[in-house]
Amino acid sequence: MTSLYDNRRGATHANLAVAALLAIFFFSTAAKWATTHIAGALIALGLLAARRDFWLSPPARAYTAVSLMWLLPVIGATALQHAQDLVTATLWSKQATLILRILGIGLGILFILHKRWISLRQLTIIAMGCLLIHGLIGIGQWALHPDTGLAAWRTIRIEGIVGNPNPYSFYMALGLVLSAALLHDDSTTKHQRLALWASAAVFVLGIAGSGSRGAVLTATAGIVVLFPPTTPRRIGAYFLTLGSLVVAYLTSGWHDIDTYSDGTRVAALRFSLEAISQRPLGGWGFGSYIHIPGHSGINAPHNMLADLALSSGIPSLAAFMGSLLLVGYRLLQSRTSHAHTLLALLTCAVVAGTLEYSLLSSTHFRGPWVLLVALTCYATNPTQGRCALSSATSHSKGAPAS
Repeated sequence: MTSLYDNRRGATHANLAVAALLAIFFFSTAAKWATTHIAGALIALGLLAARRDFWLSPPARAYTAVSLMWLLPVIGATALQHAQDLVTATLWSKQATLILRILGIGLGILFILHKRWISLRQLTIIAMGCLLIHGLIGIGQWALHPDTGLAAWRTIRIEGIVGNPNPYSFYMALGLVLSAALLHDDSTTKHQRLALWASAAVFVLGIAGSGSRGAVLTATAGIVVLFPPTTPRRIGAYFLTLGSLVVAYLTSGWHDIDTYSDGTRVAALRFSLEAISQRPLGGWGFGSYIHIPGHSGINAPHNMLADLALSSGIPSLAAFMGSLLLVGYRLLQSRTSHAHTLLALLTCAVVAGTLEYSLLSSTHFRGPWVLLVALTCYATNPTQGRCALSSATSHSKGAPAS
């Protein structure tokens, strides 16, 4: 009896430690604190305990395949840049860091799930909790601002401790779509629905307070994937919502505030395409945008596809698109509620990435992307079907669910 009790206590301590580590990683990624790198390194170091059964498991093999599909061309582009003595070539240290953060952290999370130190349901609750705390901090910041009001939607932009209104609103959009998915789940209880409605309200206020049009598009894309316009009622609701937003935007004068932002982004994309045409095969290197001859204006393409092609060449972009299509195909083929939820969240990430981020260098974006792709490889594995994401808020009884 004593040894059995000790084993259970050890398992509980391991579960709590892993939960705390993941919470630190998720929360710190949004806040962009140094602890995100420490927690990420610890997650990756857990792979030292991995055995053959993990490395041969379908989720680990799938994640390795879809990641290496585009990482290998990126590495090849870096080698070509150094062979040509390009001044802006990617540093090998940066290349190694990218590999560690993509493969190390992604496989580390899969290893945690493989060992059943935490369940998919528990991981979802942790992620939702981190998003909710960030949302509440931002709303508190907004409420305490002396000039807060509906008319200040684009002039007062809350950012919480994320430090930037656009990434803050990106996380709020993810939280809103996840809340909507869980509300749509028939197994969600009445009390859980009340909590989820309250969470959704926080995320909506967070998006509104951030003043981010990109977040509105991101959240809308995810909601449309969750609830496709297949019925007259939904089609009417979408048209009514879209019309209301357009009228409100045009009559409020907010579009005048956004003219400069739109112009600089268009100029950045135009310059990126010119730079890509000059070095279509090997690219210019990570973070090279501001060092390319003729550069002016903002400091990045603000588009993950343009950034990937500019940094590592068109072959790397093509490989990434192939990887993305493969991940999406796995989700569509799975035909489960949790796969549907992950497809909606991945759609959010794709939309947000093409509007703002870099997969190669954005800490705010890379963390959620790695998590979503890793969870896709885990949840679409037939043997993991019992770990449905849609049961994320169901009650746990006794020992932590596996």
